[in-house]
Amino acid sequence: MQPEVTRAGDRGLLAEFAADVAAAELHARAASLRARTNVVACIVGQQSLYVVFDGAPSIDFDEVPPSAFEPRTHVIDIDFSGPDIEEFLAHVHITRDAFLQTVPSLRLTARYLGFRAGFAYLEGWPEAWRMPRRTRSRNLVPRGSFAIAGVMAGFYPVDSPGGWNLLGRTNATLWNPDSEPPNRFAPGDVIEIRPTSISHFDEPPAPQFEAAGEVVAEIIAPGQLTTIAGARDWKRADYGVSPGGPFDAFAAALANRAAGNADDAPLLECVLVAPRLRFATPRRAAFCDGSGNVQTFMLLPGEELNLGRFHGGLRGYLAIEGGVDEMRSRYAEAPTIVRAGMSLRAATVPGVANQTKVDDRSDRNTIRIIAGPHDAPPLPEEWEVTPELNRVGIRLRRRGDSPAGEPPPRELPSCGMQFGTLQWHPDGTLVAMGPDHPVTGGYLQPATVVFEDLWKLAQLSPGEHVRFKA
Repeated sequence: MQPEVTRAGDRGLLAEFAADVAAAELHARAASLRARTNVVACIVGQQSLYVVFDGAPSIDFDEVPPSAFEPRTHVIDIDFSGPDIEEFLAHVHITRDAFLQTVPSLRLTARYLGFRAGFAYLEGWPEAWRMPRRTRSRNLVPRGSFAIAGVMAGFYPVDSPGGWNLLGRTNATLWNPDSEPPNRFAPGDVIEIRPTSISHFDEPPAPQFEAAGEVVAEIIAPGQLTTIAGARDWKRADYGVSPGGPFDAFAAALANRAAGNADDAPLLECVLVAPRLRFATPRRAAFCDGSGNVQTFMLLPGEELNLGRFHGGLRGYLAIEGGVDEMRSRYAEAPTIVRAGMSLRAATVPGVANQTKVDDRSDRNTIRIIAGPHDAPPLPEEWEVTPELNRVGIRLRRRGDSPAGEPPPRELPSCGMQFGTLQWHPDGTLVAMGPDHPVTGGYLQPATVVFEDLWKLAQLSPGEHVRFKA
């Protein structure tokens, strides 16, 4: 079965297969693609493969034979006493006893990962038991919850918001960021259900990560939304976790170079206000603002660095000689947030050689895009940045004097995404994905920001106007 292939920016391709493609074929092909030297990630969607390259996309799908694939089978105990179970039973016209007698015969298959770390979308739920997702999402769904939406089922591996119908819960550990691999279910695995009664639900395992490097500085004041940004890690996408990395990789590279580090050494990503630090060891430090202006400092033990509010863009980067430890497990969902009293430790894993191309940083409000991967009506050119922006994404609304164009469709089969994917939502807003984006999504993707313009997204503030240029 050969896919329809479209471009996804200047470093990606989307290969869409027929709706009846088997999950096993998708995952066998994905395994083969990940073995290619120029492929950094292959994200499995509902009926697609989203392939990210380390440069210009180059692959012939006729020459990618599926790899051998052996799914695992898991038997999971579930207590079916969830808050929506009675509503579900009434909706599908089945008694509780009949449901509990029938559900063990199901064989659910993990089709793809997305939404949250380790969340597997399970197919094989009976059509007769279809139930639409809830009209209003819950703010908190407990980890281990078993839920359905339409004919898809899934387990929430971590506490999170969610809009699916909660039928039960398991005590099984579904996600542990300290493990390798971190997830219980891999795409293609088979899940069998065993109804049971659970009197007590365990707390999640405590994080085991400990920073080993020497203390280099103490946080006196954290600034505003300061985080530790490490290198972008596409291996995380295999488990439903965004690859992360600095929002503005070019500014981060400039700061790191001035501090004597490799381009991708872990450093502090700051929003509007830089943190105040007291140094414990002699260190060179460098700060780069959103305009690319770099300041360097030589700090001795006991000396403080207090840069305060900065200008030139929303985000700035503070690099410390030798890099700082990320202070998290490899598969943690979010970067470490810097807090007062925290000790910054030296990085134990150095970055790689300098390889970031730093371009001209003028005209950040004109952003180059490449149409696709989805066929879509032309995007309005002029947009305004809303206050809804963070490392996950930036929501944009059409400017009042910009033609509305045709409305996008409400939902599509979920497929992969990358930093710079533009999602056109049914309400007419556009979301530009940031470095902590979900790895899959089900809205129209009319265009993708070119790699060398991604830094512009990082520096946008609410109220700014943006023009997309194809």
